[in-house]
Amino acid sequence: MINIFFSPHWFSGRDILIDIFSIIVLLTISFVTFRYYRLMKSHKKHLYFSIATILLALSFISKIVTNFTLYEQFYNTIFLGPLALTFRTVHYSDTLFLVGTLIYRFLTLLGFYLLFRIYSENKLWYTDVLIIYLLVIAMYFTSQAYYIFHLTALFLLLPLVWRYICNCRQTKDKAGKLIAWSFGTIAASQVAFILLSIDKIVYVLAEMIQFIGYVLLLSSFLLVRFYGKKKK
Repeated sequence: MINIFFSPHWFSGRDILIDIFSIIVLLTISFVTFRYYRLMKSHKKHLYFSIATILLALSFISKIVTNFTLYEQFYNTIFLGPLALTFRTVHYSDTLFLVGTLIYRFLTLLGFYLLFRIYSENKLWYTDVLIIYLLVIAMYFTSQAYYIFHLTALFLLLPLVWRYICNCRQTKDKAGKLIAWSFGTIAASQVAFILLSIDKIVYVLAEMIQFIGYVLLLSSFLLVRFYGKKKK
């Protein structure tokens, strides 16, 4: 069974708003990068980046749907002599939550892997098959230990962050530096998610760090668009 960590009561629902914002950011970036690909079809990286961000957007959509299907409501009736008392009970839906969470985690890992794959030196198709197989295995074990999912996501993000940092040192590009900070912040949120068992407030911290990461990611692409128009 998947480990569940509920957010503090006062934060309930706000995490869904953060996820909706992340979806909007990812779909916007996907649309922009796909337009770049249509203009320069020789640059396959734009296409892969677009697909990766769509997968991440779909993962957040799955997460939101899963949260809405977390509970099922049942009506029970008990008889007390001549009186009939009907009351509503709420039961946790194990199957729906399990399936929805695994879909969310698989799409997230697949999206991060595709981002990592863009800058990978190894282009063998066998490597892709092997890695995707290992992601499925990792996703399966997250049903027993949630932190394996976040640890796997962290390991996929770290090489990506390092690659952007190296590019920034060479090009001194402001947008590239902002992208490096955005993925670095998203990677930091995975570290916070790993520590969820410490206290419920850590969940809030992790969500806010992730939110900042996607704000920076959106800002970096707006910066790219701004400089692109300025050059034209």
